[in-house]
Amino acid sequence: MRIVRRALLLALLAGVASSPLWGPRAGRRIDWFAAERVEVTGARMLAPHEVLKASGVTVGLNVWTDPAPYVAALRRDPAVADAEIVRVLPRTLRIRVTEKAPAALVQAGTLRPATADGEVLALDPARTAVDLPLFTGRVRVDRRGRIADAEARAALAEAGRLGALEPALMARVSEVRPLGRDGLRLILSTPAADLLVRDGISPEAVVRLRAALDDVVRRAAADTTAHGRPVLDARFDDQVVVRHQS
Repeated sequence: MRIVRRALLLALLAGVASSPLWGPRAGRRIDWFAAERVEVTGARMLAPHEVLKASGVTVGLNVWTDPAPYVAALRRDPAVADAEIVRVLPRTLRIRVTEKAPAALVQAGTLRPATADGEVLALDPARTAVDLPLFTGRVRVDRRGRIADAEARAALAEAGRLGALEPALMARVSEVRPLGRDGLRLILSTPAADLLVRDGISPEAVVRLRAALDDVVRRAAADTTAHGRPVLDARFDDQVVVRHQS
């Protein structure tokens, strides 16, 4: 009997899944397709329960329900760049979100994550799982929630580019400070050092900078004599200049 029931269920699944015109409509009227599980993937700033709340998807929703309204609701969330909902037959819905990528925290009335293109996200960093450097340049936010200062936007764009180019290095940066036309000052707490980079620094120059930083750390471990805070200047062609700042 169990074998017969399983065969009938498999036939039902095959029939609904292989009939794009009438299959979904028929499936929505069959209670057996009520979702027993809803999975969330891609969320980092948002907790899974926040994704579910934003989407409106709940356990028990028929997996053949049109996902468009739920996807549209997710895309209205300030942290979400894109989303999709896929069915995993027979009774699972999977929500995949692509979050906006913040480059730094900015002071906009209160601390808020800001993206590389200058959008200030209406998210409380104390309630989100983000580890971002603090941007200490001048910031003005317009009524659309975007940074109005051209210098700040350019600095955030470069910080975002560096985060994509060398995430391990940028994960060590605690503060990003614009230097106007001279690039950025990246302030590290561990190890304690300042990195000076020009806008558009090449991947090869970043490799040299990382190697120079590793060398400074090794030398500091071997020499306990205080020399002041190291400053590594990578704004020159083909070299990194190291000096110490008292």
